[in-house]
Amino acid sequence: MSNNLSWKEAALSGRVVAPGKARVPIGDRVQPIAEKSLKIAVLVLFTVGLLAAGVLGTETRLLFYWPGAALMALGAVAATLKWRWRVASPPSEVCLGAALLFAAYFAGRAMTSPVVSWAREDFFILLGCGVAYLTTTIALSHPRWRHAVLVVLVLLVMGNIAVGCIHFSGQWTFHVVPHYMREMGYAGRIRGFFINPNHLAALLAAMSLLFVGQALFGRFGATWKLLLLFLAIASAIGVALTKSRGGIVGLGAGGLTLAVIGLILLRRTMPHLFVKAAMGILLFGGLAALVLWGVISTQMEQRFREGTLPSAGEDPRTIIWTSAWVQHLEHPWLGAGARMFYEGGIRLRPMEMPPWSKDPMFAHNDWLQALADYGWLGLALLAFMLVVHLGNGWRYLSWFASEKFQRSASLSGRRLGWVVGCMAALAALLTHAVFEFHFHVPAVALTAAVMMGVLANPGFERGSHPSRRVPGVRALSKVALGACGLGLICGAWRTGQADYLVEQAMILPADADATARIDFLSDAVGADPDNDAAWHERALAEISAAGGKSMHEAAPLLNAAVSDLEQSLLLNPFNGYPALALADVYDVLGRHEDAEKMILQAVQTMPLHVTPRLALARHFHRLRRWMEADEAYLWAYEGSAWTPENPYNAYMGMLRDAEK
Repeated sequence: MSNNLSWKEAALSGRVVAPGKARVPIGDRVQPIAEKSLKIAVLVLFTVGLLAAGVLGTETRLLFYWPGAALMALGAVAATLKWRWRVASPPSEVCLGAALLFAAYFAGRAMTSPVVSWAREDFFILLGCGVAYLTTTIALSHPRWRHAVLVVLVLLVMGNIAVGCIHFSGQWTFHVVPHYMREMGYAGRIRGFFINPNHLAALLAAMSLLFVGQALFGRFGATWKLLLLFLAIASAIGVALTKSRGGIVGLGAGGLTLAVIGLILLRRTMPHLFVKAAMGILLFGGLAALVLWGVISTQMEQRFREGTLPSAGEDPRTIIWTSAWVQHLEHPWLGAGARMFYEGGIRLRPMEMPPWSKDPMFAHNDWLQALADYGWLGLALLAFMLVVHLGNGWRYLSWFASEKFQRSASLSGRRLGWVVGCMAALAALLTHAVFEFHFHVPAVALTAAVMMGVLANPGFERGSHPSRRVPGVRALSKVALGACGLGLICGAWRTGQADYLVEQAMILPADADATARIDFLSDAVGADPDNDAAWHERALAEISAAGGKSMHEAAPLLNAAVSDLEQSLLLNPFNGYPALALADVYDVLGRHEDAEKMILQAVQTMPLHVTPRLALARHFHRLRRWMEADEAYLWAYEGSAWTPENPYNAYMGMLRDAEK
């Protein structure tokens, strides 16, 4: 600025803002405000979506998962509007690379799986986990943003405990969604927002350990620490009230992990307190174990009295594991495909399975099911990702003890509490996964993804810890965040809309007009033509509508049902029930050879079931092929998977007809 230029002229020209102060360009002032506003928008969308998914996404189907998934997806897309984020700490590129490699294989295997509608359940949960993981790692890396995530987890635990209290009061069918209710099969075991008490146990065990880690090693006020400790104790008691043996084992494994981490940190930072702390932990742990054992033993004893707790040799889990292992042997390296244990659990049902037991939809062992669905390659990538993330968390703890503690002289920190709590919580979840399938439930899977994101970016100070560079991984991570968000939005619009329409058809009263059910299902088929269940259900509605009509009036409906069932089987040839329904229609239309082929196809997919064998017997019965019908009825008696229908009554009816 020229010295001859007057102050007034300089001010009007915009070259200075005040005497003695440097002028800050407007763009430089607006940019931080815009970035902060965008980050707030991402935080709000993500936390509200996570809360909605935690309340509603509590079963293996995706019907109630979509609202929360859509909100989180919008947050992910908003996060990609800014390419370069100012992160509070650099994420581990090795962790990001391992997560991307794992997700790429699992997503690719889901997209190449034999049954689209089954595979999408894993695929969309994977996309939601990708959003949760990358948002936590990149966009919400600062402790104050993660504190908002902690608030959401606190609210989820409080909500689950509140609903558990309602259940424990005797209202075992209570559901947070109006006009829905829980089935009575788990009466006596609290479920919270979940359909299965074992999955509630998994979440409560993980949150109990996370809260203890935050209370002991986090930097909070006394009020927050007391609240976290209270919720940790309440969650541990809640695990006992679920009567979940796997949850109790997971809680024990996580508690041991937390104790070991705490003692190692003390040994490296305050060795003079190590012995006292060890004695205190042993004493407190012993007292806590005695209290919990008093609660747990009471609940377990009640399960024994009710006959719902089998002995070790009769536990169906070990029998189901046999089916998963055999299915793995058929496709050892790449697996059978995402959620293909739906098929394997029925086709490979062991003879040792009690006849009254339902067909297992899951292997009740997430490690074994990952092996059956995704093969050794998938299991290896999963294990590699977990080892890398847990190793990064351990490196942070070592760095904190050797460097950060030397400067602060304090064994507490907002980041430290997260890392210790997440490592203990993940230990509980991964141990419990040996006995359950809670990672197929969105609420649990998303929570685990958040904790993995914390370990991927635990909070190393810049320049304090050498980070291994992986070329291109940061750019790929940002692209993946946007892709996961867009994929979830498309899924919510297409698949979510179809799920809603199918549900609307299914909840219609039994005496409702069949046309209304057909209309809902037709809209569902239009929204999602790859949904084999929608085609199957529409065919059943058309068959029901044809009942009581003359053959001339029923023919168009029956022909439409044939077309729908054939399409359903084209999309999913592994489901025997559409084949049986199609066989019945074929028999009515006089296509008896085609009917027999469909029944035999159903027998192949359900080899031990009474249902397809009985269908074959009735087919021969209709055709008055008495010798074959008699043999088929006797064969139905040999089936080891029974149905509510007794073959004896049908067999006696055949004998009466044969005498005429």
